[in-house]
Amino acid sequence: MNSGTGPANAGPFLLRLGQIPETSLLQPVISLPVDSIIPDLLSALQQSNCLVLKAPAGAGKTTRVPPALLQSGLAGSGQIVMLEPRRLAARTAAARMAFEHGQKVGQQFGFRVRFEEAVSRETRVLAVTEGVLLRRLQDDPFLDDVTIVVFDEFHERRLDSDLALAMVRRVQQTVRPDLRIVVMSATLDPEPIARWLGDCPVVRSEGRLFPVRISWFSPQQRQSIPELAAVGVERVLQSAANGSESAQDGDILVFLPGVGEIHRTAQLLERLAASRNLAVLPLFGEMTSDEQDRVLGPCDRRRVILATNVAETSITIDGVTAVVDTGFAKQMLFDADSGLDRLELVPISQASADQRAGRAGRTAPGLCLRLWDEAAHRRRPAADPAELQRVDLSSAVLRLIAWGEADPQAFPWFESPPQSSLEHALRLLELLGAVEAGVATDVGQRMVRFPTAPRLARMLIEAATGGVGERACLLAAMLSERDPFLRSGPGRTTLLRQSRSDVIDRLHALEDWYAEGRGETAFGEVNRAASRTIAAAAKQLYRVLREGRGGMPDRTVGPPDELQSDEVLLRSLVAGFPDRVARRRETGGDKALMVGGRGVKLGPRSAVRTAPLFLCVDIDGAGSDAEVRQASEVLRSWLPATGLRDSSELFFHPSQKQVVAR
Repeated sequence: MNSGTGPANAGPFLLRLGQIPETSLLQPVISLPVDSIIPDLLSALQQSNCLVLKAPAGAGKTTRVPPALLQSGLAGSGQIVMLEPRRLAARTAAARMAFEHGQKVGQQFGFRVRFEEAVSRETRVLAVTEGVLLRRLQDDPFLDDVTIVVFDEFHERRLDSDLALAMVRRVQQTVRPDLRIVVMSATLDPEPIARWLGDCPVVRSEGRLFPVRISWFSPQQRQSIPELAAVGVERVLQSAANGSESAQDGDILVFLPGVGEIHRTAQLLERLAASRNLAVLPLFGEMTSDEQDRVLGPCDRRRVILATNVAETSITIDGVTAVVDTGFAKQMLFDADSGLDRLELVPISQASADQRAGRAGRTAPGLCLRLWDEAAHRRRPAADPAELQRVDLSSAVLRLIAWGEADPQAFPWFESPPQSSLEHALRLLELLGAVEAGVATDVGQRMVRFPTAPRLARMLIEAATGGVGERACLLAAMLSERDPFLRSGPGRTTLLRQSRSDVIDRLHALEDWYAEGRGETAFGEVNRAASRTIAAAAKQLYRVLREGRGGMPDRTVGPPDELQSDEVLLRSLVAGFPDRVARRRETGGDKALMVGGRGVKLGPRSAVRTAPLFLCVDIDGAGSDAEVRQASEVLRSWLPATGLRDSSELFFHPSQKQVVAR
């Protein structure tokens, strides 16, 4: 993406659907570094069905390579699918390509992402996110209408990107030797991936980067990330006032780890923004398309853009000449406390820091202020490990088994995941009833249709069978997306409805908030951006149920009795988390023993006060008495007979002051 202020160089704010007339002239716009290597790339692809392109951010690979492939005739009559790591990247890439060729988005150049698409029968180049390509592979294992698959920004090494590449390579090697694969990256060493792709050609492109001066700032006193970011913006502005050429003009891009930090930083900058006539603008993935376009569009004031790492490689923001880097990001990690993947705060790698700094030198000499010192920088890892080394693999393994892979442990990944992670994934899938003797069961085939974790997919199937599919979709979205509650509320007594489950109580609070559209809940204020994402995710899951893609009967209207509906949801949770059942050590006590022997302790505000058995949906910390943050009552009759056994154990009774048996 390279956009400016002139009409031949328009930014994404002009690229909304229908805004560019069909009669627009073809826009060759400015030349980009990657243009010079296009002939070499096309020549190499005529001799090989795989190719690796290494080109720095801003070289133009995302928006120039797919059209060149199309115009060369290498795609034949088929479609070019380009994989992007983020929705915003897919949407803006399609928009830019369409604009440069005088078209509307959705004509020859389209996109399909979660919750949104612009595609037609004319579409020959389709930018998609990872989940979209994986679902297409499930529906069309041979990719019959696709002739070229482009993997953009592969250096991010996300699990679904690694999985999609390995699956497409499998298709190419077994039934589609005519299928071409192009892997593009800004920072990845191209040689290992080229060897894995059969010693395929590697093409390199130069970038176009102005000098960027790196400055370091390590505060003497402990400050929060938003406080540091605000100080960093002030220092950049002061540097400009003192005559620093690299900070004189242009916008400031601030990298923050998450949405919460963005909002807090914006609050801290309010007074400074008013006094300096600055436009403080947030930029993150959960924003609507229109909101993102407004940030990327023209502004009559100097912009301070507060962004997550969506701005690191996925898009180009013209006009930025200064970067403030907090040095942190949110990474997906397996959370043993919840049994699901969660975003966790981590320091960024040196490679990521270099990518961020480069954003300041795209249009003029720039400045990057890093909010840590050089010694700390040297201790940071050179690059981030691949996501498959740190996340739950059960979804990927289920997808492979449902796809027909007889032995997922022998599947030819570019980089093999840990054997222990694969074994854990298989055990979980067997426990959920998704896999039996290495083959996907009917339940497993239904589960793979849902764009969510296998635990939650299993819960959805159970709930839909019981007639509460729509509520279960909202529950699954609430458990998998960002927490909608900003802070703890005043106490459980404010709940309008109270169940036997902390999870269902949170669902009640969110349902009531949606019904009212405003106000504070018993669990605190509701984050509107998070609530929009949850609602959209729930709608998507419900659509899978309604369309039958989940293999479910169309029985999604809940029982008239809300208590019955809640009980079905409680039972459904057990189906999704059968390995997280705990038994209370003594009547009325808060300590319990989980399946597998782990000791846990109920949180003081839990609604589950007397039930002998309960589900540990979310646990805080490790050790023998980790606190259960969210519990849910379990009745013995809900548990499968094959999973129950009677046993005796010795324990120290605190009131009797002696060891007793039970």
